[in-house]
Amino acid sequence: MSIVPQEVLLALEQIRTHLRDLGADIEPQSLRSAVRHYAETPGKLLRPLLLLTFSYSIDRRSLIDPKILQAATIVELLHIVSLLQDDVMDKHDERRGIKTPRALYGDGRSILASDWLIAESIKRAVRLGPEIVEYLADVAQRLSVGQALDLDGEQVRAAEFKTAPLIEASLVLPTLLLGRRDIIEAAKKLGRSLGVLYQYSDDFSDEKVERGDVTAVVTEIKSLLGRLRNTLGETFAPFEKLVKTLVEKALEGSLTVARSFIT
Repeated sequence: MSIVPQEVLLALEQIRTHLRDLGADIEPQSLRSAVRHYAETPGKLLRPLLLLTFSYSIDRRSLIDPKILQAATIVELLHIVSLLQDDVMDKHDERRGIKTPRALYGDGRSILASDWLIAESIKRAVRLGPEIVEYLADVAQRLSVGQALDLDGEQVRAAEFKTAPLIEASLVLPTLLLGRRDIIEAAKKLGRSLGVLYQYSDDFSDEKVERGDVTAVVTEIKSLLGRLRNTLGETFAPFEKLVKTLVEKALEGSLTVARSFIT
């Protein structure tokens, strides 16, 4: 049984379709293959899932809004950009047991593919308005800072930048597009905390981080969930259930290795 409503699952399937159609007419073939590699074999789609479930919890009608579906696609495109660049910087030849684009097509084409996807994300964001473009540009800049900190070996500081900005965006974009500025600050803080928890789970699964650090993040997440529940009421239940599942998986050490968060 799914932990998210059927309406969210249907919307998520539309995102999968958008990804399957991505860059189908790009020439040359080598660039098209690099661009489409992660889109054709999507992972957990955590960021679109968070965005769609949060949107649904704000407004049950939101998932028929093309802008919400476009925003969900954009956050996944930017996530793919981060994967392509991370593969090159960390010299990953495999990811989840599958050869990476850099291993298949070379570092140069992987970087060009990330450039293409950034441009595609901008084109899509323009349709959502200048405020969205400016916000996403800020997100992209923070991601660059996180990658730089990671290269410098500052994993603890990188946790706030490397993953958190895109997870934050998954919660902030619905507040902007659905006109719920009253909850934008809580959404930002919750997104950042979830991002930090995810990065800790990814980078420090071998217990390099003191348990107190993780506990502090989890406490913050629970507090923010309570604030949002008080504002949104019972409609917030689907998103709260999803986040509690993510936290549970993080504490048991299976968050980043799980293939799906839906069941």
